[in-house]
Amino acid sequence: MQLSPQAQRVLGCLVEKALATPDHYPLSLNALRSACNQSTGRDPIVDYGDDEVRAGLDELKGRELVRSEYARRSRVPKSAHRLAEQLDLDEAEQALLALLLLRGPQTAGELRSRASRMHDFPSIEAVERVLGRLADHRFGELAGQLPREPGRREVRWTHLLGDDTSPDTQDHSGDGSGRYRPFHDAVLAGDLDTAVAQLSLDVVFHSPAVHRPYHGRETTGAVLRAVARVFEDFAYTDVLDAGDRAGLVFKARVGDRELEGVDYLRFDDQGRIVELTVMIRPLSALQAVVEAMRETLGGQG
Repeated sequence: MQLSPQAQRVLGCLVEKALATPDHYPLSLNALRSACNQSTGRDPIVDYGDDEVRAGLDELKGRELVRSEYARRSRVPKSAHRLAEQLDLDEAEQALLALLLLRGPQTAGELRSRASRMHDFPSIEAVERVLGRLADHRFGELAGQLPREPGRREVRWTHLLGDDTSPDTQDHSGDGSGRYRPFHDAVLAGDLDTAVAQLSLDVVFHSPAVHRPYHGRETTGAVLRAVARVFEDFAYTDVLDAGDRAGLVFKARVGDRELEGVDYLRFDDQGRIVELTVMIRPLSALQAVVEAMRETLGGQG
């Protein structure tokens, strides 16, 4: 089955909203257009008008993957997907397929962290089992692995419902986007040596806990290794990629405190990280991080 980019985006949005916000589902044309054009949780970001959304809906209706519904006493049609009926997909399978349609190729770890609003996967292994079912589906391959890229430990998965138009699959050698990936993937894999190797020798690290920045790869690396021991259930949940700068949104836990934060990276022309700024919220979680870091660093934090 080969779907156009518009149909892929529309289908992904319908599945996402059905699982994440069922009280606001099915979706009207206006709501579906807004979902397609979200600036978060989407790759690539698009600016569809009503015509593009209708074209995607019409294509999906022709394949019996979408139906129109009318609320009681309403003349406004709303759209609902039919993946469960037509492709015999359970909730976990629908959640992963939606993420691949909306955000392009991703690792199993990324999929697990990003799927939490739609389906709770207890482990990366659970994600991989569901991906295996999608890859060996009785109605044809719905997902597959991409070749492992040089310097990356984890393979990425992609949907097989049409050509992937995500910038993630294009050649970025000229514009430099995607520079965050070696650091991002190494952190997720727990490979701190590789993560630290992405830092320039004279990197400047701005901690959320102290006023003065840290300088140099060795010092910054020591702090990052301590943070890795302090944080639990760490996961990146979103990425803002601007080529020579990137913001990696994360969540984690320290003891009984849940936190959110951003790793803000700035790169040189060779792709090395020359500046790393970390921000954490809420204040109570940051205070818990500071206390845990002092214990880990032996009172030197």
